[in-house]
Order: sequence, then C-alpha cells, then structure tokens
Amino acid sequence: MDVSPAEALARAAAVGGQISDLVRREPRGDDQTCTWELVVTLSSSPEDRAAAAWIIADEIMRERTGGRQRTYGTWREATLNETKLTGKDHVLVKAFAEPVFEAAAAKKKGNHGLAGHVGEWLWCLLTRDLPKDPARPVEILGPPKAAVNDGGGDGLIVHQEDGTARGFSFRLWEMKKYTGEADDPSGAIYKGWTQLSTKGATYLGMLSWGDKQLADDTREFVGSLAEQWVDEEESAGGGVSVALNTTAIPTKAFHLAHEHFTTHNHPGALQGLVVAIDDLEDFAHEVREYVWTAL
Repeated sequence: MDVSPAEALARAAAVGGQISDLVRREPRGDDQTCTWELVVTLSSSPEDRAAAAWIIADEIMRERTGGRQRTYGTWREATLNETKLTGKDHVLVKAFAEPVFEAAAAKKKGNHGLAGHVGEWLWCLLTRDLPKDPARPVEILGPPKAAVNDGGGDGLIVHQEDGTARGFSFRLWEMKKYTGEADDPSGAIYKGWTQLSTKGATYLGMLSWGDKQLADDTREFVGSLAEQWVDEEESAGGGVSVALNTTAIPTKAFHLAHEHFTTHNHPGALQGLVVAIDDLEDFAHEVREYVWTAL
C-alpha cells in the first residue's frame, strides 16, 4: 500500500474523521419526481484517498466486531502497527474479516462483490454524516449486510416525524454499482428500482427486530414496515444509490424512476444518490488492504 494505516488515520483525523469531510455534495433533479444527490470526492490525492479507505475499513471492522477490545481493538492496534496477528488472535479476527475480505492478499481487481459492499458502506456513512434535521431525527440507520451475497434489502433508514399519521417514516434503499466508463449508469439505476418494486415487501418482511431494544412506538412502527410498503402509505419511501467511477458521472439520472417504481407516488417517495470516486474497484481494494493488513 502507498499510504500506511497510521498515515491514513492521521490524514483522516486531520480533515475531520468522516467520509463527508472528503466529498462535495450537490443536489440534483429539482425538476424531477425523483430528486437526487451527487457526491464527489474532493481530491484524488493518495493521502485523501487513503484517509477515506481507512475510515471505511475501520467502520466496517468496528461494526462487525461490535467494537469489542478482544476483536476490534486487537485488529486496530495490529493494523496501525503493521504487525501480523498470530495464534488465536489471528483466528478470531479473521473470522470477522473473511466474509467479504478473505481475498485481500491476492491483490486482485474485478471483485465486483467487494466494490458493491464498499458502495453500501459509502451510502451508510454519507447518510449517517448528514447534518442533523431537528424536524426529522434519525431513529434507525441499518448498517450494510455482513456478507456480499446476504439476502434482503441493502439499506434502511427510519426517521421520527411528528405531525404525521404514524409519527415515523422510513426509506428502503437498494444499492448498485456501475464500473463502466460511459456516463450512463441508467441500467444499474433501472435494476435498483425494479428490484425495489418486485422485492421490497419481501426485503422488509425479512427484517427481524426481536433482538433490538426499541421503545413501544418504534417497535410498532418497524413491525409494520412491510404492511406500510404494500399499502403504499406516505410513511414508506424507496431510494436507489449508485457508486461509480468519476469518469462516469451522469448529467441526468433518476428522471425515469417514477416509471420503473410506480406504486409509491406521494411527494418525496423516491430519492436517488450517485457516489463518484476515482476507480471504484481500486478504491474498494484499498479498503480491503487496510482490513487485511494484520492478517
């Protein structure tokens, strides 16, 4: 790797410590049924790119391990010191890293599942880092799935919304990647909307909240997500996020979303996101290198 984990951490801390500190956000599609946002990396410098990759790698391992000292703490210390774990520590930490990152040491590109997983984490962290809206505080932001091929929806966010029928609203997100060079990710966007249209209720039906400590009103709301979706209630919305190369940034996107996803047509029901980064597959590999440094 060109930038060590410690150097990447130092750069990340210097700019603010969040992915949102390394990107520019631009609202798009104000004249469309489905508005969208373009998120572009601010700099292609190796240091900033490494900082973004480190932030994602660190967040992934923290989430996977629950932040436990024996796993996350051990991984982080060894990674920053660029030392290899051995014995039971190696076995334990690898168990959390390998579902997506086991091929890290091979230095192979073309792992499309990896790029898609990193794209899901870009959505999650960019969503988490949005400025807080007192009128719509975030109640739940579900992290990406633990493995690339896990079934179910890719992203879910639940907001408190006083003054609405249910007191909450939610948006189910589908994440796609586009690694082509042409500035036309319409095929990936189309697949996202059609997947939500045909599988959205199933994805919501797969969610289990039995292990969550939720207030009664929140539990009631999330227990009825599939019902709200099928009934096309105003509390339910859909979103599609596409991660792609900066060379493929579209001038127009999501303008046909309402034709591909027709069941939810209340204002604000649809939302899009395009996240552009220099060489998405290579960036995903950088994330993988940091995760695998100690292994």
